[in-house]
This record gives sequence, C-alpha cells and structure tokens, in this order.
Amino acid sequence: MTAALVLGGIGLAAAVALSIARRALAGTRDANEDAVVIAIDALLPQSQCAQCGYPGCRPYAEAVATGERIDLCPPGGPRVVAALEELLGRKADAGLAEPADEVARIVEEDCIGCALCIDACPVDAIAGASKYLHAVIPERCTACELCIPACPVDCIDLVARSSERARPVTNPANASALPCIACGWCEKACPVDLDAHALHVAFETGASNDAIFDCIECTACTRACPSGIDLVGEFRVLKHRLHGERESNRRADAARQHAEARNGRLSREARKQAARRAERLGASRQWQ
Repeated sequence: MTAALVLGGIGLAAAVALSIARRALAGTRDANEDAVVIAIDALLPQSQCAQCGYPGCRPYAEAVATGERIDLCPPGGPRVVAALEELLGRKADAGLAEPADEVARIVEEDCIGCALCIDACPVDAIAGASKYLHAVIPERCTACELCIPACPVDCIDLVARSSERARPVTNPANASALPCIACGWCEKACPVDLDAHALHVAFETGASNDAIFDCIECTACTRACPSGIDLVGEFRVLKHRLHGERESNRRADAARQHAEARNGRLSREARKQAARRAERLGASRQWQ
C-alpha cells in the first residue's frame, strides 16, 4: 500500500514537472517566434499599403515568419528582399524593382472635402475635415496609394518627395584610378585620425560605417593616395547614402507609430459603438 502511494506520488510529480516543462517550452517558442516577427517587421518600410496582400506590415511579418514569400513588398524593393534573405536564410522567388521615393498630393482646386481619403490613410497623413479642403502631411505620407482609389473625384496623385534637404551626390570619377593597395598613406594623412581605408571598403561594399560623419572632407587622403582614388568623393557618396538610410528608418518608425495609434483609436471606437449598441438593445428589451 505504501509502495503504491509512493509510486503514485512520483507519477503525479513527474506529470506536474512534464506539464511545467511543456508550458516553459511553449513560452520559449512563443518568445522566439515573437522575436523573429519583430526582426522581420523592423526591416519592412512600414508603408502599411497592403500591396503584399496583408492589411499591414506587421501581419505580413507574421506571415513571413511562418513561411510566406519574402518578395511581396514593392515599397521595400530589393533592399528589403536582400535583408530578409540574410535574416531568414531563404531565397526570394522573384526580384522587385527599386521603389520611387514619392508622396501623395491633393489637387486643391478639385478637392470636394468628402473626407474619404482621410478614412483610407493608414498612418493619419491627411489633415482636414468634412466639407473642407484636405492636405497631405509629407512627413507622414508613405505613398501607400490607398487614398487614390478612395477619392471620388480623382484629385490625388503621387509626386517625387522633395530632395531640398539633401542635394544629389554623384559617384566620384574613379574610372582611371588604380585599385587600392592598402598602403595606409591615406590614414597617415587624415587630420582627424580616421581609418580611410575602412571607409573606402565601406563605400565599395555598401556597408555602413558611422565614422564617415567625422570626415571633414579636407581632401588630404585623396592627395596622398598613390592609386589616384578620389577618396573624398567616395566619402561624400557614403555620407549621402547613410543619411538617406537613417531618414528612411526614421520615417518608417514614425509610420509604424502612427499606424499603431490609428488602429488603437479605431479599435476603441469600435468597442464604444458595440457598447452603445448593446445598451440600446438592452433598453429596448426592457420596454417590450
């Protein structure tokens, strides 16, 4: 009898331990899956345009984490496809064209103030009210195009985003230059002690190197280079590229926050409407 009780107790303890282990394993699996989704979502452009077939970037990230194709994001273009390939170790089924940097614009004289575009915008980038002229906030606009079919008078189009803050930078004229021989002369010539060779490698490989922002563009490295490489010209291009990437990342983070705030607001409004409907239904039943 005692032995049976002991064995029963051991069996019960083992079952409890197994249950706890399963729950812990499930929690770890869920945490890992969430981390993958967050990592994928961070690479997406946050246009919330639904061109991928999903209602937003987060739902698409969740689908990609479970096996969906990684080449369904036109606003992300080849940059996002390449980043997802590296993150997930999967190859894309097809390529994407380089996206244009555009924003929506409302033709003022044609706008009738219907406010349908305001409801369609997933990031609250359109300001205005019913019967009044609307305007697009360029800083928020992700060029998702969802407002265009919503407009009944076809007064919304896409235009190139203003590039006034950063003048275009052309590639340096290195056609006649010899290959870098890693002689180190550029580093010795730099008055601010930058690793000019590492910056040259970053330029050629497309890598990031934040040290570039310490470059004062004095041209000492260019003049010291025995291969005739226009190092300062390369560094200007590298600065321009990194500035663009930072600006794109900043806009993506802002778009994500605006989309989450909008979804939260719509969810709260839906709950309030449901509560009012239930209240009216309850009141009508009392009078029956």
